[in-house]
Amino acid sequence: MDSEAGKSASDKPSEEKNDTDSFCKDAFLKLMTLTKDARGIPSPGQEWTYYSSFVGVRKVVASEKKRVLDLIMKLMEQQGTGKPNMWKKDIEEQFDIVVDGNDTSLERINNNLDEANGIRKAPDTVLLSLPVNTTDKTPSKAPWNQEKAGEGKSPSVFRLLAAKNIIRPQLSFKEKIDNSGRPFVPILKDKPNSLKPLALIPQIIDGEDVYDHPYEWELERFQPTPKQLESVTPQSPPDLEETPYELLDEASQLPQLIEELRKCTEIAVDVEHHSYRTFQGLTCLIQISTRTKDYLIDALALRYDLQCLNEVFTHPKIVKVFHGANQDIIWLQRDLGVYVVNMFDTFVAATILGLQQKSLAFLLNMYCKVDPNKHFQLADWRIRPLPDPMVKYAREDTHYLLNVYDQMKNELLQKGNAQKNLIHSVISQSRDVCLTVYRKPKFAETSYMELYKRSRKFFNARQLYALQELFRWRDKVAREEDESIGYVLPNHMLLGISETLPREMQGILACCNPIPPLVRSHLLTLHHIILKAREQSLVTVDKDEDLQVTESRPLLDMNNEMYCPHDLSKDPVDGPCLMEFSEGGTIFIKPVKVKPLTIKLKEPTIHFGSQIGPLRQKRSERRHYLTPYERYCHVLPLREVLEQAPQTTGEERVRQVSLAIYD
Repeated sequence: MDSEAGKSASDKPSEEKNDTDSFCKDAFLKLMTLTKDARGIPSPGQEWTYYSSFVGVRKVVASEKKRVLDLIMKLMEQQGTGKPNMWKKDIEEQFDIVVDGNDTSLERINNNLDEANGIRKAPDTVLLSLPVNTTDKTPSKAPWNQEKAGEGKSPSVFRLLAAKNIIRPQLSFKEKIDNSGRPFVPILKDKPNSLKPLALIPQIIDGEDVYDHPYEWELERFQPTPKQLESVTPQSPPDLEETPYELLDEASQLPQLIEELRKCTEIAVDVEHHSYRTFQGLTCLIQISTRTKDYLIDALALRYDLQCLNEVFTHPKIVKVFHGANQDIIWLQRDLGVYVVNMFDTFVAATILGLQQKSLAFLLNMYCKVDPNKHFQLADWRIRPLPDPMVKYAREDTHYLLNVYDQMKNELLQKGNAQKNLIHSVISQSRDVCLTVYRKPKFAETSYMELYKRSRKFFNARQLYALQELFRWRDKVAREEDESIGYVLPNHMLLGISETLPREMQGILACCNPIPPLVRSHLLTLHHIILKAREQSLVTVDKDEDLQVTESRPLLDMNNEMYCPHDLSKDPVDGPCLMEFSEGGTIFIKPVKVKPLTIKLKEPTIHFGSQIGPLRQKRSERRHYLTPYERYCHVLPLREVLEQAPQTTGEERVRQVSLAIYD
C-alpha cells in the first residue's frame, strides 16, 4: 500500500504538468484563431466607412465593444494590475492601458517561472509575440513569449522576454542619433546609377528646411522596361526548407551579395523595424529574395556599410518588389542612406485590382496557397542572435513575393486596356512612394492641444498648464534619451497626472501603473512642474474657445468612393430662399431684393476684318447683369397686378403693368 501511495504521489506532478501543457497549447490555439478572426474586421478607411454606414453594423459593434471592454477590465482587476475605467477613454488610452497591464502580468509570470525552475539562463526557446491591435499608430511594447519545445512534444518551459532584457543597439553606433529639431540631411555619400550628380539642396516647405530627394531626377524620368509590361509564366518558388539562405552580418559579405543581385531582373525586399525603445525608430533587418536564394541582412551590425545596396536598389532595369513600402522607403533612407528606383508595390496592385483584402498574408494565401505565421509581426527585431522561428518568419515575407508579383502582373495586364493602363498605374503610384522624403518628428508649442481635444476631458487653467509642461518635458527627455514618447510617459498617464495634480511625489507615482523608469528618475522635475501648475490662477478653459490653435481641415480624398462633391447636405444655407414658412405652417413666396451685379464691358481696341489702325482710347460702359432669380423677383409684382385686375383692359391695364415694371 505504501508503494502504491508513493507511486500515486509521484504521478501527481506529472499529471499537473500535462494539464499545464495542454492548457497552454489550447490557449495558444485559441489566440491564433482570435487573431485570424480579428483580421476579418473591416480595415480603417473606405471599407470601415462603408460598413459603419449600416445601422445594424453599428449596433453590433457597440454591443461587442461594451462586452470586450468589460471583460478586459475584469481580467485586469483579477490579475491585480489595477482597476482601470476604460469607458470614457479614447482608443489610444485604452490601448496603452492594455499594453501596460500585459507588461505587468507577463513580468510577474516571468519571475515566477524563473523561481520555479531555479535558473536564470535563457533556454533554447521559440519567441512568440502577443497579438495586439495594429490599427492604432501608437508604438507597441508587447513582450515576447519564448517556448522550449522538442519535436513532437509539448512545451515544457516558458520564458517571457521584454525589451529591457536586450542591450540597446544605439550604444554601439559610431555616431550618436540626432533627435534635435534640425532638418534631416540625407546621409547618402555616393550616387550610383545617376542621371544627375549628387546635390543636396534644402527647400523651405511648411516653414522648415527640407532637402531634395537625391534620386528625384531619376525617378521622375523613369520608364519601365518593355519586359515589365509583358505577361510571364509564373515561377513557383521552391520549398522554404529546400531554399538556401544566407545571414549577412559582416561587411566582407556584401560585395558577393551585390554581384549576385546584379544578375537578377527582379528581387523581393522587406524591412523589419523597431520603434519602442528609440525616438525615431531603428531599421533592424532587411530581407531580400531572388528566384533561388534568400538573404537576411543585419541592418544593426552593418548600419554604416549598406549604401552599396544602392547599386542594385537604384538600378532602373531591376524590379524591386515590396509590399506596403510606404514606411520601408522612409526607414531605408533615414538609417541606411538606401533609395529605390523601379519598384512594384503589391499593396498598390491589390488596391487597383480591388481585392477583398490587401495584407501580405492574404496575398500569399490567395496566390501561393501559403498560410504564413504572423506571430512575429510585432516581435522585437533587435534580438540577436535571431531565433530560428523569427528567421523563418522573415524569410516567408519575401520568399513567395516574386511569385505573387508574376501572377498580379498577369492579372493587371489581363484586366487593363490596350494601353496597359492598370500596370502603368501601379508603377506610377509605386514611383510616388519612392519619392517620399523623410522628415523628423516636429515639436510645436501647441501640440499638446491635439491630445487634449482627443481626450474629451475638460481642464481648468492649472490642469492645462500641467499638460503643456509635461508634454514639453516628455518630448525633451525622449529626444535626449533616444526613447519613444510612449516609453517615457504614455498618453493616458500624462493625462492622469495633469488631471489629478498630486501634491506629493508619491501621488505622481500612484498615477502610473506600471511606473515608467524615466518617470522615477525624473520624479523631482515632474514634482516641480505640478507644484508650479497648482500656483496658476484657477480658470475654466472651454475647448471650443480659440486657444491659438488652428484646427486644420482634413484633406479630401478625391479617390474615396464615399466622396461626393455635389453633396451639400452638411453645408449651411446662408443664401436667399424662395419659400418660407409662416407661423401657421403655410408656405409662401418671399420676394427678396438683391443688389444687381455691375460688370464692365470693355470695347475691343482692334476690329477684326478692317485695317489695323492706331489703338483708340479704351472706353467702358456700365451695364447691369441680372441673375435668373433676380429676374424672377422683378416679375413677381407684375404677376400680382395681373391676378388682381384680370378684367382690366385698354389703357388702364397698360398703365398698371407699366407701373409694376418700373416701380
